[in-house]
Amino acid sequence: MEEDNLVVGLDIGTSKISAAAGSLQKDGTIKINGFVERAVVPKDEVLRNGEIENAHRTIEIIDEVLEELADKLTINLESVNVNISNPEISGHFHKGKVTKSGENKQIQQADVDKLADDVRVTFKAHPGRIVLHCMPQDFYVNDIKAGEKVVGKFGVQIGGDFFFVTSRAESLENLHYTLKSVKAKTDDDKPAPIQVENVLLSSVADSFALLDNTIDDKRNGVAIVNIGAEMMEICIYLKNGIRYFKALPIGGNSITKDLAETFQISFEEAEILKKICGNIPSSSISDTEAAVIERKKDLAPVEIILKNASTVVEWRLKEIAAIVKSELIRSGYDGMLTNGIILTGGTASMGIIKDIFIDVCKMKSVRKAKMSSKINFNGHEFLNKPKYSTVLGLMMAPYFAFDTRLDNRILKHATIKELEVEVPEKKTGSVKEAKAPKKPIFEMLKDLIIDKKMNDEYIN
Repeated sequence: MEEDNLVVGLDIGTSKISAAAGSLQKDGTIKINGFVERAVVPKDEVLRNGEIENAHRTIEIIDEVLEELADKLTINLESVNVNISNPEISGHFHKGKVTKSGENKQIQQADVDKLADDVRVTFKAHPGRIVLHCMPQDFYVNDIKAGEKVVGKFGVQIGGDFFFVTSRAESLENLHYTLKSVKAKTDDDKPAPIQVENVLLSSVADSFALLDNTIDDKRNGVAIVNIGAEMMEICIYLKNGIRYFKALPIGGNSITKDLAETFQISFEEAEILKKICGNIPSSSISDTEAAVIERKKDLAPVEIILKNASTVVEWRLKEIAAIVKSELIRSGYDGMLTNGIILTGGTASMGIIKDIFIDVCKMKSVRKAKMSSKINFNGHEFLNKPKYSTVLGLMMAPYFAFDTRLDNRILKHATIKELEVEVPEKKTGSVKEAKAPKKPIFEMLKDLIIDKKMNDEYIN
């Protein structure tokens, strides 16, 4: 397959590592050409709170995913866009001002670009930290707020408020180190390391796949809440700019661990139980409905009252929703988000989560993630689920402007020091894929366990 404009997004997550390849079509849509995913379980030690924990194992899985994608599409795969997020990533506000050049009294795009370059130079990240993104919020011409359209206004000075996203330098260095150990998928005898085109904050990647320009999410105000396996990210957009970002070490695995500890079952068994209870409100389950988990060998079976299990799930989801509400209040934008909350990430697939967020956050405008109409799924409709918003956003990022006032160089991270890479010896044989849980024993609810049966539909 020959695709001159093919872009590959690589999502490194706690529960999965996935890659999606897409290409721009003449009608302006992005056609998905291929997708590969590998499940990741806690014992793989790929990530911990967003930080790469075991580089060797991470390299193995990434290499396997990209190799399969390249083979499936019969292409040379030489570069990727990749995500990053962890609780140490933070946002900072910074102002700048420049005097326009030339005799023309109208503000030109070159003047806006000059301001963006200048604020990047004048912003000083704390020691040990590095700039990931430098994104505009508001512009001013002659100290008067310019609104959305700054180019074309008359003035001699242009100023701006910017939102800087910074990461620990070590986190970014470790990510680059890991990817430098993955070889490009080409016919060369000695292929070069895979190239990293862009490193995007996961929430920024989500915005490419989720924010709907037709209803002006960025302008009117919206919070993207990505609830993954181990982490939750909250990113607030208003008047076209990012206003707040927070990553917290809580996610779907917290629910799974609650169930495992409460009912003394394994993590894998608790995952199945979570999928069932995450789709059934406790109020609709009778007090007598139960499921029996058969144990291995001579271990006694465990009987679980489903209403009790559903209550455990609901209370943890209520806690997560309460944390989101407190962060919205902390941000100062609670009550200002006309377009409400978009729930994404794997945990957002739960059927009961929307109603819980509406109740706890006291906000009616809560919706589950719905992918951009710009995506042509091309037979990959199963990707139209909240848990794939990040990988699809990474695939889309090069084709669309994050902010129409500036080009996407605002997303380029600052230069990091080059790292020498010791390529680990490759083990003989293929890497084993993480095993899926055994066939569920909840016969009366078995259809709900299958992922495609989960409530991933967009609901108004």
